[in-house]
Amino acid sequence: MITTPATPTPSPFEVEAFDHYWAMWNEHDLGAVRSHLDRAVTEDFVFCDPIHFHVGRDALEKNVRELRTEHPLAEIRVRSGVDNHHNRYRYQWHFRLDDQILIKGLDVATVSDSGLIERIDGFFGPLPPDI
Repeated sequence: MITTPATPTPSPFEVEAFDHYWAMWNEHDLGAVRSHLDRAVTEDFVFCDPIHFHVGRDALEKNVRELRTEHPLAEIRVRSGVDNHHNRYRYQWHFRLDDQILIKGLDVATVSDSGLIERIDGFFGPLPPDI
């Protein structure tokens, strides 16, 4: 009998770009934000959530710097498992300050064939109720 080993489904943390993406959002040294950013997203990266829509690394860097300046002690962390298919990843996250959750959200991220994140579509709050 021939058996084929199962291929594990990769999590975002097996894609190095996600490690840098989350490190960037939580970086306290604003001088280090760009080095994470350049290893996380494509040059023409698209970021879209209920508050922001911007294209490119420079725009994302500005967004991160503003958030870190306004909320220097806050953290954004993935708080769910991850599912994926066809270079698309879906997961939930929390934006927290101390023990208080300020925002719960869900991202759908697209990773390019080069292994960098090319787009993130974020949503705030829980999914609408079932119909």
